[in-house]
Amino acid sequence: MDAVKEFKEKKYTVVRSVINEEMIEFISQYTLFDEIQNPLVGDPQAPKAHSKYGDPAMETLLLMLQPVMERHTGLSLYPTYSYYRIYRNGDDLKKHSDRESCEVSATLSFRYSYESDPWAIFMDGSPIYLKPGDLAIYRGCEVEHWRDELVCDPDDWHIQGFFHYVDQNGKFSEFKFDKRQFIGQSHKKNKHYIQFIQN
Repeated sequence: MDAVKEFKEKKYTVVRSVINEEMIEFISQYTLFDEIQNPLVGDPQAPKAHSKYGDPAMETLLLMLQPVMERHTGLSLYPTYSYYRIYRNGDDLKKHSDRESCEVSATLSFRYSYESDPWAIFMDGSPIYLKPGDLAIYRGCEVEHWRDELVCDPDDWHIQGFFHYVDQNGKFSEFKFDKRQFIGQSHKKNKHYIQFIQN
């Protein structure tokens, strides 16, 4: 099925191999180094996972992926924010739908160190398996999504990026840049984000 048609009908679609092996390797090593140097743990959806909002490398990818997102959704989009997590043994992702800034979202698999099949993300009850470089695009405010508990060796990991946008002509267009002044601005200056985390 054509990706735009699938996105309109099912509210999600999968695009394979959107970034190359060199980019996958760079981002994976970068995030693991970042975890060592800046251990940031927890948000309400995955309380134990190393997570980061608005990382410079991810914000760059947010802009780079915008044409891909527009091509596969048929929409004109504003970028809002990026995020990444490093999941480890015992982590899960609570069942949820997203806030306004995540009207059109994507989750991108970077790399995982375990040898079994990719850890599934569920969208409206359907499992989706993303290999490194694969992207799932979905309507974040409408599609419930989650992950069951990750079972792997204690030293293993799974790195996932999240890239969020709003429809330029939609009801959430005011959330452009996640109400920051510009892409790349720290969440520490984003009162909208801070209020979301605290609530």
